[in-house]
Amino acid sequence: MGKEQLIEELLPGWFEGTLGKDDRQKVERWKKASVGNKKYFEEFEEVWMQTERLRVMQKYNAQKALDKVNQKIEKSGKLQFIELFKRVAAILVLPIMFASIYLYIQNPKEENVGTHRYTLTTGAGMRSEYVLPDGTKVFLNSNTTLSYPIAFSATTREVVLQGEAYFDVAQNKEKPFVVNTGKIQIEVTGTEFKASNYASEKLTEIVLVEGSVNLCQCNNLGQRNVIQSMIPGDKAVLEDSNNRLYLEKIEVAKYIAWKDGVLMFRDDSMEEVVRRLNRWYNVDIMLSGKSLDDYVYTATFKDESLIQVLDLLKISAPIDYRIVQRERKTDNSFSKMKIEIIQR
Repeated sequence: MGKEQLIEELLPGWFEGTLGKDDRQKVERWKKASVGNKKYFEEFEEVWMQTERLRVMQKYNAQKALDKVNQKIEKSGKLQFIELFKRVAAILVLPIMFASIYLYIQNPKEENVGTHRYTLTTGAGMRSEYVLPDGTKVFLNSNTTLSYPIAFSATTREVVLQGEAYFDVAQNKEKPFVVNTGKIQIEVTGTEFKASNYASEKLTEIVLVEGSVNLCQCNNLGQRNVIQSMIPGDKAVLEDSNNRLYLEKIEVAKYIAWKDGVLMFRDDSMEEVVRRLNRWYNVDIMLSGKSLDDYVYTATFKDESLIQVLDLLKISAPIDYRIVQRERKTDNSFSKMKIEIIQR
């Protein structure tokens, strides 16, 4: 198998974000090896964008598209591009590729392809790991969605976050990576950080692990203005209630341990413990007792069940808990598990 053929087989995984580190490096080295390789990569990306456009559209008449291709292919003057389609056809589904050719001939410079987006989602109590098309590695925590365009623009790599994610950003000084959390945008060129903006918590939190980031907000013209720079060990919190940004130095370990399947508490209040347990186990824990917030907890859990965690917390403070009977809904499913923590 020739090297060029091997690269062609890797490219779909590149654009889907599913390649492993070694394969991503192979593609990177090949792309940088010559101007011809870079040009071929860009042409393949054009093919991929057209194909993704069809996937978003979901419905098309493949035979009609093929007939149109046969009628217009000689008139289009795009034979070099069509040759690329033929080569890629061995990797991608033929009917989709024929329809892609048709769309390219009909309107090759259409700009709205970039408005279509992928959305990555993790369910309650779940965590997932992905690699984005630019090589950025992202870990999604429970109840999180991350969306990004089929192809990043020529000037920026912008994603939209709702929930909590850890980013290990592929370095590209010419094309900044931007995480849009709604209230604030996080701009980097290559670094590691975590961000969260769960709607139920009414705040946005950013913790910088390595590198540097700029926190930005958009003005009325949509231009990003830097409001705060961060260095490793900084935690920034923007509260919805007053729109004020707070910055403090922290130990980052407990804020990012979740990506490795570890639940870590370090001098955390009971309110904070409950907030994170609810997210981790997809439960609804309620506190009963005015003095419960006076207790702080330091503990590390890995692979323990919720009941095991609660039993261990009982050792550290005068608390007990009871499991509230779950309610059956009209569709015969059951409500989320509810637990009441009681002060002894």
